Amino acid sequence: MIFYYFCIMKNLAKYIIFFAAAFFLAGCANVVTPSGGPKDQKMPVVLDESPKNNSTNFTGKSIHLTFDEFVTLNNPSNNVMISPPTNKKPTYRTSGKTLIIRFEEPLKPNTTYSINFGDAIKDLHEGNVFKGYTFNFSTGESIDTLSLKGKLMSASKLSPQEGFIVGLYSTDNDTLTIDSLPYRIKPDYITKTDKNGIFEFSGLADKEYLIFALNDNNSNLIYDLPNEEIAFYPELVHPYYIEHQLVKTEKSNDTIANMNNDSVFEIQKPDYPNYTLFSFIQEDSVQKLFKKELVEEGLLRFAFRYPAENVEIKALEELPDTFNILPVYSTRKDTILWYFTPCKDSLWISINDGVSICDTIHYSLKPRESASKRKRKQETNLVKHLVVKNNIKNNKLKPEQPLIISFTEPIVKIKHPDSILYIENNDSVYRNLTFEKADNYGFKYQIINNLTSENKYQLIIPDSVFFGIRGLTNDTIRMRFSVEEESAFGNIFLVAEVPANVPQIIVELTTEQDKIVDKQILTQTGELAFLYLSPGKYKLKATIDLDGNGEWSPGNFSRHLQPEKIVFYKSILEVRANWDIDLDEPWKIEK
Repeated sequence: MIFYYFCIMKNLAKYIIFFAAAFFLAGCANVVTPSGGPKDQKMPVVLDESPKNNSTNFTGKSIHLTFDEFVTLNNPSNNVMISPPTNKKPTYRTSGKTLIIRFEEPLKPNTTYSINFGDAIKDLHEGNVFKGYTFNFSTGESIDTLSLKGKLMSASKLSPQEGFIVGLYSTDNDTLTIDSLPYRIKPDYITKTDKNGIFEFSGLADKEYLIFALNDNNSNLIYDLPNEEIAFYPELVHPYYIEHQLVKTEKSNDTIANMNNDSVFEIQKPDYPNYTLFSFIQEDSVQKLFKKELVEEGLLRFAFRYPAENVEIKALEELPDTFNILPVYSTRKDTILWYFTPCKDSLWISINDGVSICDTIHYSLKPRESASKRKRKQETNLVKHLVVKNNIKNNKLKPEQPLIISFTEPIVKIKHPDSILYIENNDSVYRNLTFEKADNYGFKYQIINNLTSENKYQLIIPDSVFFGIRGLTNDTIRMRFSVEEESAFGNIFLVAEVPANVPQIIVELTTEQDKIVDKQILTQTGELAFLYLSPGKYKLKATIDLDGNGEWSPGNFSRHLQPEKIVFYKSILEVRANWDIDLDEPWKIEK
């Protein structure tokens, strides 16, 4: 018996030792990441410069910058700007903690050079960017020390423009006029805008300059492409001297290291003038015919660069009485649509504006169709109808809004209007409806009738009542709708002040996503009312319409014209149902 218990205890001890060992090994195998300190968010610090920043009499071929940690460069050929620009871009490489810039061509004598690193330098491990570092040196006895700062905004959206080349052109050029410089030569100084649209120059000479910004699509520093976005300051500018004040502080992202010891100093820049530029794409001043095409049977389109009121388009042959033509202008009048009765196979047409366009074209008036498509149309024997739309949304019309019916081509005839059924509250039937054109060409018709929110309506239009110029008619149309209560909407009332010597201002009410809800034009200070607005947030946008053409116009560098100014109301307006926003203070729109 004693032997039996002895065996049991011996085996139990083995199991205890086994599980203890397994537990110990499992604990050893579980690797725990050691806790560390806070993430390094400090940017690199320059410990040594060779030659020193702002040195004179530079005759070397390279510059060495040593940092307190390993650094890397982000696309230096694009992100590092050197002024004046060199024909061959310098090369950049790192050796340990040192950044080496090597010049690939001789530098100009007696010239101050400025290397703006932008956001190109960052530390190797954490990616902290060394911002705002500029290295200046001179190949002569003295160094230029003036500076200039500004901001670039989109003229149409008022948003910062990133990545634009900003150039300074000296006014002492002996062979070229100041207006021709951006078209002919590279700038004397260049820099690039950051994500906030900010640009800065240092190491400038004591001269007057033209500021010209360019979205340089072909990277040649010349304004030579028509689709390159540009900006310019309307007056010549003069740089200024900035006295940097150094204040001893703790290390931070806004500090630099003293070259002689480990002390760190913060650069405090006093306020100085900022120049704001507004970018735009300049339009070519020459009228041009962009497109001339047969869109579909019975429709020709002529698209121009500018409004084409002075362009004459006419047929060069005698036309049959059954061939009708209706010219239709787009809202901007830069596109002319010819709707015509499709009863001819071809037509000779001349297009002439008396200046730059003189064209004669022979059109085939029959669209090209594949044999399979023609066979399919014959087999299905489909009858093509007018496409008909209306302004009813979710079976509702807004208060005081007429019912408008829209067609895909101008309507030239209405047959048997007494066959149309107009039903009010399922019992009152009317057959004598009055239709009225809602535009100049007959694309839209509205029903003249008093609609109220107390009633429900039906409209039944039989087929072949409306006839388009191309011979198409409507299919049967059925509509059910009612008028929403006024309490479902809100209104905005305000007074807008038109600046002196301005022909008119264009005021647009938009959604937060910039979709235009309403547009009104004021020629003098007065009240604006935006009625029956759906609940939501809205913005007010005003355009100083100096040329009076009813739309925003870009600038023109050769004519010294800035883009028309756009002004946004100071705050977002939140419209609520059954609530009016009545702005107490007039909106003073500054010119």
